[in-house]
Amino acid sequence: MNKLRKMKFNRLNVAIILLSIMILGCDDYLDVTPESVWESGSFYSTPQEAEIALAGIYGVLADDGGYGREEIILGAGTDEYFYNRRFNENWAVSLFRNTSADQFSFNYWTTMYEAINLANLFIESIDRSSFETDEAYNALVAEARFLRALSYFNLSNFWNEVPLRLTSSKTQEDNNVPAAPLAEVYEAIVEDFTFASENLPHPVDAGYIQGRAHKLAAHGLLARVYLKMSGYPFKEPHYQQAIAHCEAVINDGYHSLITSSDTTGYRQVFLDIIGGVYNMREVMFEISFQNLRDQGLGGTTIGRHGSLNGINFGSSNTLGDPNGFAQAGVYPILAGLYDQVNDKRYLWNIATFKRIGTGDIVRVTDELAIRDFCPAKYKRWEPLDYADIDIDGTNENFVTLENSASELNRNFTSVNFPVLRYSDILLMYAEASNELNNGPSALAIQYLNEVRNRAGLDDIEVEKPAVTADKGLFFEELVDERTRELCFEGVRRHDLIRWELLGDKLGEVEAFVEGHPNFVASNADHQAALRGPNNFDINIHLSLPYPLVEVTVNQLLDQKQEWQ
Repeated sequence: MNKLRKMKFNRLNVAIILLSIMILGCDDYLDVTPESVWESGSFYSTPQEAEIALAGIYGVLADDGGYGREEIILGAGTDEYFYNRRFNENWAVSLFRNTSADQFSFNYWTTMYEAINLANLFIESIDRSSFETDEAYNALVAEARFLRALSYFNLSNFWNEVPLRLTSSKTQEDNNVPAAPLAEVYEAIVEDFTFASENLPHPVDAGYIQGRAHKLAAHGLLARVYLKMSGYPFKEPHYQQAIAHCEAVINDGYHSLITSSDTTGYRQVFLDIIGGVYNMREVMFEISFQNLRDQGLGGTTIGRHGSLNGINFGSSNTLGDPNGFAQAGVYPILAGLYDQVNDKRYLWNIATFKRIGTGDIVRVTDELAIRDFCPAKYKRWEPLDYADIDIDGTNENFVTLENSASELNRNFTSVNFPVLRYSDILLMYAEASNELNNGPSALAIQYLNEVRNRAGLDDIEVEKPAVTADKGLFFEELVDERTRELCFEGVRRHDLIRWELLGDKLGEVEAFVEGHPNFVASNADHQAALRGPNNFDINIHLSLPYPLVEVTVNQLLDQKQEWQ
């Protein structure tokens, strides 16, 4: 097998491709006519060139404008987490103070369209005659279509109707595309993911490279698409299709929940994600990061997971310490959803400790201490001895969980991001089955229990017997279970919107915070925690406005009426 096929994607690949392909792909916002020497037909004429081109698309998605940073920022503002800096409003989308000029949503928009344009260019340019079999050729095309579908799904989740560009942009005129009806956007996404599910390799196939798209991930994301189509704003039930794609994953038997006797497996899943280890059994698709900023490649794949949304480390100035900004605060209502004694996910997902400037590791006891009560799912470090949390001291020992190719950096991390896990497949099946059958089926209950049992909880029929006999109660349990299991994984905002529950849940957040025994109305931090719920307007905040630059440059795209 060609050595290049055996290589795990790294940022050197991306650096190469962004120096070569980005010359070729016309930027959506530049009026540049490509020279004839750069015509797309002269590229991707060998399997090696095709491999490098695909690395470039993965690299774009992993940049700051995509999964590297903006995924964190745009995903905030639900009942999970919020921007905890009371003295500014940088994360305006999460505070529902955004306008069409918001920089972070603009970055996300341009990044997704950059990936789409590169995928389009790849599909148009790959040379069929360079491949010995249709299977090899179709697998590479399928990978590009998988990434294009993922990008369009991300766009539609935030903006609903978006311009549908299925060919590469070559002139400024190509940028003038109106927003397509939502049905057409979903149709394109489904077609691409379906082609991917039929032509991508299986994870056990010879030649499959860990960390890349595969057919079971395509099935899983199709299930997610069909559930989205079944809810707001499309509201056309596709529960049977969602079940079919969940079954394609479940019945295949390759994927499973990771379990172990001491940690129930949940901890191990995220230790692997943080440490850069591909745990293919449970993590079906993830965005991979490698921190090579110190090697001069800082403009390539660099993530912020564990820094922006990590645990407070006390602002150490020592090079290599797992510092971070801890700008995401956990709403105490999320903590209240856990059985904090028995649910192993609670202590992993929510920080109950921090490190202060003296090096003392101390317990966080106030749920309204918004700069300390932080997400812990992507923790870069933890105490070497958890007993130190309750003992005064300085320079207490900690263990670094992140496995970086260079010295740890305060700004950037190599922590991966899970786009899709097997537990989500089980919960999506349970949800779709409950809707389709007007109540939970035996399998729906079984799959919910598998997720609960791995967390250390009893079967739902033991703990809450009424839930298994009522459609509404079962749905409410899934609403809570999905956030207990999948918090901070980029699904909550989209879940709440498709369920038409975002406003309700923000109202519950407001009531919970104001009713908390530690709440002080004059406390600026407590006021900051209420900015999102106070600013939310259901008439405008269920989707984002088109970026100002886009509606200025794209002559066929008008701003949404509610955002004018």
